[in-house]
Amino acid sequence: MMEESERTKPETEPAPLLAIMGRFYPFDESGIPFADTTLVIQEMQNQSNVGGEDGGTGLNVWDGALLIARYLEKRPEIVRNKKVLELGSGCGLVGIASGILGANEVVMTDLQYALPLMRENVERNESSWKGEEFPCQRIECEECDWFVPPPINELFGSKNEGMRPDVVLVADCVWISSLIAPLLHTLKMYTTDGSTKVIITYQQRGREAHEEFWQGIQELFDVVVVDTEKSAGLTKPDVFHVFECTKKK
Repeated sequence: MMEESERTKPETEPAPLLAIMGRFYPFDESGIPFADTTLVIQEMQNQSNVGGEDGGTGLNVWDGALLIARYLEKRPEIVRNKKVLELGSGCGLVGIASGILGANEVVMTDLQYALPLMRENVERNESSWKGEEFPCQRIECEECDWFVPPPINELFGSKNEGMRPDVVLVADCVWISSLIAPLLHTLKMYTTDGSTKVIITYQQRGREAHEEFWQGIQELFDVVVVDTEKSAGLTKPDVFHVFECTKKK
């Protein structure tokens, strides 16, 4: 570890309902200042009767998404002019933020139930991500179930089966153990040895899930634990983690 700044779904109980008890990072549905514009993201009340194993958590904006967006705002070169894939995009805040920062193209993914709201938020911010200085060519919203992930070229609408994104973003998707192995499998499928950069943020909510994820990610990737205050002047609580990962050769 370095330090710096077609599988079958197991039968499981419904995911526990998560509630946002209070955010560390400021968020307002009417808009938040972001990279010289205003980012407007609408969310919906968390509903455990929608979605899949994630319990409908994709309808809310979580601190991990705000953290990665602010981190990228400080380091826009990570996504600028890049082909960006986001897993577990939820409301779309991170992918849209990447477009505003000048990503060449962005594909945001989640389960089917999250896509309508995600697409609404893409349209809501279209003038910002199609800005004049660093315009994003396109932002797409596609279904991706980590238990049966589609080929990456299908997500990007490419005939090149060997294509891979330059950057993969994962924000606050590690909170239930049963989703960790499928997430790691999907990351392995969608990345190229040594070249695709994976940025992961998450809030530690339990020891078991944290240890399982930490062990699994280190087996597949070279992991840099980011000191956000040193590298980007960004304060975060100790329970929030930011990793920059590259697939092991």
